[in-house]
Amino acid sequence: MQRIIVWLASVIIVTLIFGSIYVTFQQFGRRAVNAAPAAAAAVRVQQPGSGPTAVPPLELTADSGVFVMVFGTDNKPTSSTVALHGELPVIPAGVLETARSLGSDTVTWQPEPGLRMAVVARQAPGGVVVAGQSLTPFEDSDRMSQLFLGAGWLGSMVVLAAAYGSMALIRRRQDIVHSAVLKEGPHEQDPA
Repeated sequence: MQRIIVWLASVIIVTLIFGSIYVTFQQFGRRAVNAAPAAAAAVRVQQPGSGPTAVPPLELTADSGVFVMVFGTDNKPTSSTVALHGELPVIPAGVLETARSLGSDTVTWQPEPGLRMAVVARQAPGGVVVAGQSLTPFEDSDRMSQLFLGAGWLGSMVVLAAAYGSMALIRRRQDIVHSAVLKEGPHEQDPA
């Protein structure tokens, strides 16, 4: 029974270690995705005016780089470097209101299925600046981390199971040898 408890404790500890490593990588990676949009939003906030952009907006896709949108006090977009199906995208009003009341907001925005963006909204004079980028590269990297950590965890479980099986086999052999010695009885010693 003691061996089973030790083995289960080992399994739980190894699982917690691999789980903690994954959560740490995932959180660091997800927060890092916000760095470029945060920098773009900070630059746009410092620029005077919020007039329309001179270049036509690019289509928002899973491969989109960093984009910037400016929303007025009515929560309608006044300018944008991206479009969604030819229209200026609309961010949920709650994100814009949070940015106005707290100074900024950081969220994952899904304008349509299969299109997820890391978005940073910052309060600006006369509105809110929203910058973002696609989460697709991060999510692809996250899947690779899951695969590697899952393989490491599975390998650890195989090693623990083999160690447990080996210990049980050794213990069984020791018990057989011990019981055989007891059955033989005491050995007579030759008189010297």
